[in-house]
Amino acid sequence: MGEAGHVDLRRVSAVLAAALLAGGCSIGATTVEPEHASTTAVETATTTTPVDDPQTTAGSDFNLAPAAGTGARWSSTIVLSPDGSLVYVANPDSASVSAVDTAAGSTRWEVTVGERPTSVALDGAGAMLFVTVTGEDRLVVLDARTGDLRAEIMTGRRPAGVVVTPDDRMIVVAEGDVGTVALFDLQEFVPITRISVGAEPRGLAVTADGSSILVTHLLTGDLTVIDLTAREVRAVIATGQENNASQHVALHPDGRRAFMPLIRSRTSNPDLMFETTIMPRVAVVDLEAGRVVPRELLGLDAVDRPVNMPSAVAFSPDGVVAYVANSGSDDLSVIDLTKGFGIGHIEVGANPRGLVVTADGRTAYVHNALSDDLSVVDLDELVEVRRIATTSSLLPDDVRAGKVLFFGTSRPEMARDQWISCASCHLEGGHDARTWILDDGPRNTPPIRGLMLTDPFHWSGDRVDLFDFQKTIRDLQAGTGLSDTENGDLAAFLSHALVQPSPYPPTERTDRGREVFGASGCATCHAGPVFTDGLLHDVGTGDGSGENQGSAFDTPTLLGLYDSAPYLHDGSARTLGEVFTSGDRLGPHFLAELLTDQELEAVLDYLRSLPQ
Repeated sequence: MGEAGHVDLRRVSAVLAAALLAGGCSIGATTVEPEHASTTAVETATTTTPVDDPQTTAGSDFNLAPAAGTGARWSSTIVLSPDGSLVYVANPDSASVSAVDTAAGSTRWEVTVGERPTSVALDGAGAMLFVTVTGEDRLVVLDARTGDLRAEIMTGRRPAGVVVTPDDRMIVVAEGDVGTVALFDLQEFVPITRISVGAEPRGLAVTADGSSILVTHLLTGDLTVIDLTAREVRAVIATGQENNASQHVALHPDGRRAFMPLIRSRTSNPDLMFETTIMPRVAVVDLEAGRVVPRELLGLDAVDRPVNMPSAVAFSPDGVVAYVANSGSDDLSVIDLTKGFGIGHIEVGANPRGLVVTADGRTAYVHNALSDDLSVVDLDELVEVRRIATTSSLLPDDVRAGKVLFFGTSRPEMARDQWISCASCHLEGGHDARTWILDDGPRNTPPIRGLMLTDPFHWSGDRVDLFDFQKTIRDLQAGTGLSDTENGDLAAFLSHALVQPSPYPPTERTDRGREVFGASGCATCHAGPVFTDGLLHDVGTGDGSGENQGSAFDTPTLLGLYDSAPYLHDGSARTLGEVFTSGDRLGPHFLAELLTDQELEAVLDYLRSLPQ
């Protein structure tokens, strides 16, 4: 086990690999290589059902609710062993998983699994623990009692949620970057199939009878329903056009309803104020009718109080009470579902991302991702009774402190009344695929990756460095502003994230695209290793009536274009291709009449491949 019960899986993996190469390994650890991450089909390829009806694509006979919901399972950052003796949590900033002894109130073991573990799940017996390692495209299988390595399975790019089917025959993994849900055989750890579900799948749930998989999507409020028998998408249920940041789904004990914590990004609001921009919600879907139930919507600001970024939900055993973890405001909303209003509010640690309720309904364990601990909550008294340390963050102290600020609203310096965090729009440090009508004009949310080398910031270039976001905090989030030290911490966090390599590999066509890109003059502005000259240019997109900062815009970096749609300052290009084929025909981006179709496709392939 090593010092303090900590196992370094990377070292274990290296030993296993050496033994396998030598032909003398008898340890039962298996590595399974998948199809290439860019493919979305294996033996039984399916496609996402097209959305015609705004509520659902299912037919009139839609009914996926089983008779009882007690056997349902869903993905989370935390899972409780069947006997309640151990709680397991994923520690994304420590590259580890921890097992917490509930009786002793201490961590029994911690195991290093790789970069950014995200979700954990158990088989029915509580013998095997499954962990998605998002930063390394792997699913790690551990002995749940000891933390010893059982297997490693390669997945599609950026795996997120993981869950085991109720019959313990299959492992289900959401593969975020490739828009698929992968099924793996639990006994052999080999891939069965992949099902295309649409962009950015995140949270997973399996109905109690094992007939259906429910899938949430990071950048929408849609709920995709997979028929597990046919292994194809059966329906896509829309919960609201402006709904966003949906990373979790849980099934009510009655088996008939799915609860989805998310936010409503009110981009249609022409008069945005701090309290009318981001709305904390829990959408409720009727699984028998296949439709969202508006009258059961939980508007947490109304039924409880203003909170930020609802991230997970759990229920009392009888289903009367819902407990909602709000990751931005560091608290739990306690809602009586029979009355439709809050009956309690509990402060917990920093950035609560998951929670579980014990079988007797008297205790909840809340995973606090940024304070590196578990909150133990007495559900009879509705109070946190203690914290249990689970890990120590590997982030530098200033980066970690800045991350707490970025993701949080609990302090008035960052937000008024806990409404808006930086992460409300820059989801997970990325973007929200939304264009907001701000005082400056329409502004497409950019990712916050690789910022250290791409100043100035904002589309109008009005933020000169990473210490220059106090105005954003005060004007948009209505916070009182940070001290110099805290502002330095926030800048340290903003400079920390890097743009990840593209999932699209270099090819002969990308090489040709690079040549056409240079010959077309694109590299004049998109220059250097980060593809920006740091200057403002008029590219013919800033002549709209709502633009208040002039017609010139900062040259954006081209790194990471593969997952930052829509494009341009106002989000007017829905796809990368539209940047060059729509808009001002006299502008520098309009290449449709200057290039052949083959040349344009080569340029698009090249841009998607950045950074290589």
